[in-house]
Amino acid sequence: MKSSSEINNLKIISIAEGQQISTVKDIILDAENGCLAFFVINQPSDYLGARLIAYSDILGLGDYALIIPNTEVIQDVAHCVVATELLNKDIKVIGAQVLSAQGSLIGQVTEIIIDEATGSIAACQTVNPQGVNSEIKCDKVIKYGKDIIILGDSSSQEGQAHKSKDTVIVQPLDKFQSLDKLQHFEPLDKSINEKAILKKRIEEFGKTDNILKKAVMSNSLDFPEDFNVFEQRQLQFLLGKTLNTNVNLDNGQVLAAGQQITKEALSAVKTKSTLMQITAHVVK
Repeated sequence: MKSSSEINNLKIISIAEGQQISTVKDIILDAENGCLAFFVINQPSDYLGARLIAYSDILGLGDYALIIPNTEVIQDVAHCVVATELLNKDIKVIGAQVLSAQGSLIGQVTEIIIDEATGSIAACQTVNPQGVNSEIKCDKVIKYGKDIIILGDSSSQEGQAHKSKDTVIVQPLDKFQSLDKLQHFEPLDKSINEKAILKKRIEEFGKTDNILKKAVMSNSLDFPEDFNVFEQRQLQFLLGKTLNTNVNLDNGQVLAAGQQITKEALSAVKTKSTLMQITAHVVK
């Protein structure tokens, strides 16, 4: 079993070429099937076009490296419809709130565990509003959503049984204070069936103040219409960085060397050529 953080930065080694090709930058999940679908290759700039390796094309996923038969299995994201669709769905699992089928809050996902042999998501590590960590097996997941994961009863019970008495709080409690309301639903009419109850509670959940979601939205940018998903991510990556030389923005302003790149400055990036210039001069 491997966590997503252990997979990221693994060396990618090609048997045919007999050398290291690159490293793993990120993974793309297929939430519908609950598995790892693609590895994103680390390269100097996503602007040049992200390159991928499908999980089905690898020979091995070990502690030291990701093994591929040859470089021919490497794909351009622009030519991979499946990967593009998954990227547009943008379901990370990490950061999602986990609910039982009855609508009870189990916790928030802090890490996912991948079964190297099958590529499936084997477990989710979570932290609950009291700061207690647990690991939940994902064999009974009903649905992976962008913000919510629904578990069957047996999975939620197993997760509760695996709580550690010596766990360390890995997320600040205030991130979950807004979720306290989930513990105090108004009594529901018992004549309503379970699906209706679940639907009602998920609706209530969606109304709660999710601090993580607010943080993401506060840093969201308005992207030019012709920027693809990786160019959008590259633009987000630049937030807070500094440059080693001055760059002229598309609104006529100058982004000065050493000046921290702000959301306002990035809103003035309207062309791919300007994005490329800024990316080329980011202080590593």
